[in-house]
Amino acid sequence: MTNTFCTIITADYYPKALALYSSLQQFERPVQLQVLVADNKLVHQAGPIPEGIVLTTASDLSGYPLVNELYNKYAFADIDSFRWSLKPVFVSYLLEQKFNKVLYLDCDMYFFNDYEFLFSELNDASILLTPNWINSDPLIDKESFFSLFTSGFYSAGFFGANRSGLPALQWWARACHFMMGEHIPHGIRGDQKYLDIFPLKFETAKAIRHRGCNIGAWNYDECKRGFVNGKVMINGEFPVIFIHFDDMMVQGILRGHDRLLLPHLEQYQKRFEENGYNLADFIKTIDTHIDASLIKRIKWNVKIKTRIKQALYKLSQKL
Repeated sequence: MTNTFCTIITADYYPKALALYSSLQQFERPVQLQVLVADNKLVHQAGPIPEGIVLTTASDLSGYPLVNELYNKYAFADIDSFRWSLKPVFVSYLLEQKFNKVLYLDCDMYFFNDYEFLFSELNDASILLTPNWINSDPLIDKESFFSLFTSGFYSAGFFGANRSGLPALQWWARACHFMMGEHIPHGIRGDQKYLDIFPLKFETAKAIRHRGCNIGAWNYDECKRGFVNGKVMINGEFPVIFIHFDDMMVQGILRGHDRLLLPHLEQYQKRFEENGYNLADFIKTIDTHIDASLIKRIKWNVKIKTRIKQALYKLSQKL
């Protein structure tokens, strides 16, 4: 096996990694998910760990370049910064060990359609990025427009690399070692803003244009959900490949703002139950699903009224 997926978790988030792995399995080809446990604790198991999940702890990487330095700088003060800073390090480690191509995924992602084309993209690109697709029209949502420049153009929740991408990963790792956290005046936000420079600094870095990848609450306006022949499609042409089910995404679905993705969330929730876990233990807003129909109607009406106001504002600017 020359290609693999990977994710980084703290031990209590193992059920999310297991759900991610289950979603990758459904396409009937051999698959491995390399899981790095950043806090070095034992994962909580409701059953045997599948053969396709390979667990590694941060201490297992001790001695690999920058791991000890990152641990000493971030692990005690902010475990999230430590975990995020390990992304380029762990992918570099996997590429140097035995793999030709690696796709990194945040553990709260879930696949609904085949992923193989993402590995194919790495035939020509050394680094694969996904745009955040944050709203770029200040008249639609000015706060979202501003966040385009403060959060970054690309998502650090998904990226891919082949061995030619090692110099880019090593640069990113050094940048994360230099500074993590929220430093907006300096243009730094965790590990993510550093990705903005990739297409300029590394000529073979590529941003994929498939809008069905990395669907999140932040790209609702730029990646519109709709029905085509009875299936949810993005911007009328892209099937849903994978969704980022963070708290904001789940809340948006349950409150009706992203109502077309409710069946996808239900499938995600069902997978947790099949694996012996309860999604509500990890995403508290899932409990509102009981009253989702009422909440959806209220929030959707508010959304419609907001869009009417925005349309009127646009019109007034033209008069």
